[in-house]
Amino acid sequence: MNGSSKKFKVLVGLTAAMLAVAPVSAYAATTTAAAAPKITAVSQVVKPIYLSSTSYINLVDVGLTPVDGGQIAAFTLSIYNGSSASLDLSNYWFRLANLSGSTYSIKTSAADAKLNRVAPNSKSMITLYATVGESTKLSDLAFRVVKFNFSVAGYEQGVGKFTFPKNFNNVVAAGSYKSLYFSTTTLNSKVTSSTIAASGDDEQLITTNFVYNNIGKKAVTLSKYKYYLVTASGIMYEATPSITDDLSIQPLTRKELSITANVPNALAKTGWKLMILKDSGGETAVTLPVGTYNLYFSKATPTTSTSSDNFTYTNTEGSYQYKLTSLIREPWNSQDVLSARIRLTNKSKTAVSIPALSGYFYLDEKTKLEFKTIAVNNQFGLNAGSYVDLDVYAKLPSNFNFTKAQLVLNNKVDDKTTTKLGELTGTSYLAQIPSYAVDKIMNIDREGSKMTAQLNNVNVYNTITNKIFSVQMTLTSSEKRTIDPVRLVGLFKSDNGDIFPATATMAEGQVNASNKSLLTFTATVPQNYDTNNLKLIVGEGVSDTKYTDAKTAAEGFINAVSYGLPQEQRLYSTFKDISLLPYKFTINKLLPTILGDDIQLTLDYNLDKDTSYDIYPTDRKLILEVVGVNSDGKETNYLSQDVTIEGDASTTTLKAGTNQELIIKKPNPNNGYDATLKYKLRLYEAVQGAKKLVAERSIDFWFYSNDWTADTNN
Repeated sequence: MNGSSKKFKVLVGLTAAMLAVAPVSAYAATTTAAAAPKITAVSQVVKPIYLSSTSYINLVDVGLTPVDGGQIAAFTLSIYNGSSASLDLSNYWFRLANLSGSTYSIKTSAADAKLNRVAPNSKSMITLYATVGESTKLSDLAFRVVKFNFSVAGYEQGVGKFTFPKNFNNVVAAGSYKSLYFSTTTLNSKVTSSTIAASGDDEQLITTNFVYNNIGKKAVTLSKYKYYLVTASGIMYEATPSITDDLSIQPLTRKELSITANVPNALAKTGWKLMILKDSGGETAVTLPVGTYNLYFSKATPTTSTSSDNFTYTNTEGSYQYKLTSLIREPWNSQDVLSARIRLTNKSKTAVSIPALSGYFYLDEKTKLEFKTIAVNNQFGLNAGSYVDLDVYAKLPSNFNFTKAQLVLNNKVDDKTTTKLGELTGTSYLAQIPSYAVDKIMNIDREGSKMTAQLNNVNVYNTITNKIFSVQMTLTSSEKRTIDPVRLVGLFKSDNGDIFPATATMAEGQVNASNKSLLTFTATVPQNYDTNNLKLIVGEGVSDTKYTDAKTAAEGFINAVSYGLPQEQRLYSTFKDISLLPYKFTINKLLPTILGDDIQLTLDYNLDKDTSYDIYPTDRKLILEVVGVNSDGKETNYLSQDVTIEGDASTTTLKAGTNQELIIKKPNPNNGYDATLKYKLRLYEAVQGAKKLVAERSIDFWFYSNDWTADTNN
């Protein structure tokens, strides 16, 4: 906007009382250092109105916006119906009055005009508005909820009201953020920085960087939003956002935009605000407030101080420290992955946004290797003193060697512009994969997805030509909320450098706080291959610029460790507490009989389930066998039965619980019963057509119950 003809200027008069907050000094970022950043929310000053013991109305947003001859007061309500029946909103009316009793005509926004019911156990949003006087403050207003009732005078029964403390204005303090509520999601919104600079002889350019962060599970589109820069005296200048189209924001993503306006050079540089308005969407143009944000300005020049493994970068927004915490080279198919973890710490006294990191590895000061940066999920910004770990990686030929690795870090302003942040230095020694003992816990320190990993056991399943080498691991959530489990990937590597890609298998689902999931790595190796010297190299899977999820194939892995592996899980000589994670299987009593041409086994058993596991394989295949062995060691098969664990009724299955009964009846493949043989009960586990003997015990009696309750787990 150049020239006064392109400016939208409105004198608001006493509306300044709604906008006024303590002014900040121009050009000084330290003016907001006294208070820690926080959320600005009307819910902090008003309490819900209860319609019943389970249903209530929350006031989630309120605001004033100037119009000709007055102001629009807008109220956004969240209505929760906790009952089992639909909530009829036509039974409730909304009233707005000032403290002296004068009332205002209240209307529903066009977008919510058809909302008349709230479904059981659900929440709906509704925005209402009214025109009030130009000098009215929020603290002058009382928003009442009444219920239609024939038995009271005037047919209006009071339910509750919202009132506001003196001088309350809902302006977002500098460095703080505000939540914007929609029917399907919530956006966090914040001014990240503001600058003011000369723009011609008589004008100055104000640039405000603003961010919307969708923290919900559904996309939202912002349509017909307008942005204004407002002086302390209430003069409004229409500003131009860098994104002028309707803004669509996907779940767990953020949109940053710069908002600019040319204003007269003579205006004071204190007390400015950003005001965001939106069209209500009706046939009659009504503009509703979205939010008002206090601004502060700085013209500090970015500076960098550095050492080999860390540097501090300071710009208009604050001070950042970048530190190299790990540099690892991992084998991956025919290439290697070079990955680094960089800890970004906010050294400021106020919250800051997270720069968009880009850059490259510079190997031995000769070879440039562009890296990819893993996107930070669900991270709105950094509070004062807090940090976030950023992962970057690149692929390089497996035969390429280097001694020194520099990381050149840039801030990606947009698709065409980057600014240099600084450099970090590591060595090829640092790039070696850390070695872990079998009992050491691996920490996955990813913000919002913190977990630990620990080895359980090793199993080998055999066929005639090859064997399946399997390592089982338990992942335990360190979070206090339900999360999608981290997807680890890995490979097996021998002492002489042989590499076998591993298939990582984990069932679908989520993990509750402090609970667990089972993960299995398997690889097919030749039958005669010695697996005793294999190690498991395991790390966090990545795909392009994201961590691998359940639906995405990994393109590499980062933050890897090398595990020495325990001995293969032993053969059980009794059927006592056989580990089949998350279960333990015990046979208390076994009754084998011959019934005509059939052989029958009756089992009294326990199947104890560890309920701390939320995710575990549900397609496990076991095989129960009875064999007879003569004095020469020759075996005769009497029974073989596939068994599932907690399977459906169409399968022979074990059910969780104590003193359960399982009856297996099959045609006898032999002629009757040979008393000269010694009989054994065997339990196998089958994987990908290969099987392993898990437990074996002699059967002492036929036609009598074998009581094994005194057996021990040996």
